[in-house]
Amino acid sequence: MHKTASRTRHHKTNHYDLYADLEKIRDAFSDTAMDVKGKTGDMISQSFNDVKDKTIQARENVADYAAEKPFKTLGIALLTGLVIGYIMRK
Repeated sequence: MHKTASRTRHHKTNHYDLYADLEKIRDAFSDTAMDVKGKTGDMISQSFNDVKDKTIQARENVADYAAEKPFKTLGIALLTGLVIGYIMRK
C-alpha cells in the first residue's frame, strides 16, 4: 500500500510540473510573438523610409532632367499622353 501512495504522490508532482512547464512554454511563445511583432514593425518602418527616400531621389532626378532638357521632356510628355489617350479610346 505504501508503494501506491508513493506513486500517487509522485504522479501528482509530475502533473503539477507539467502545468508549470506549460506556463513557461506559453510565456516563451508570448515573448517570441512580441519580439516578432516589434521586429516586423521595425522592418515595415524601415521599408517605408527606404521607399520615401527613393521617391524623393527619383523626383529630384526628374526635375534635374527636365531642367537640363526641357524640349525633350515636353516631347516625352506629349508622346506619353498620346499613347495613353489612344489606349483609353479603345
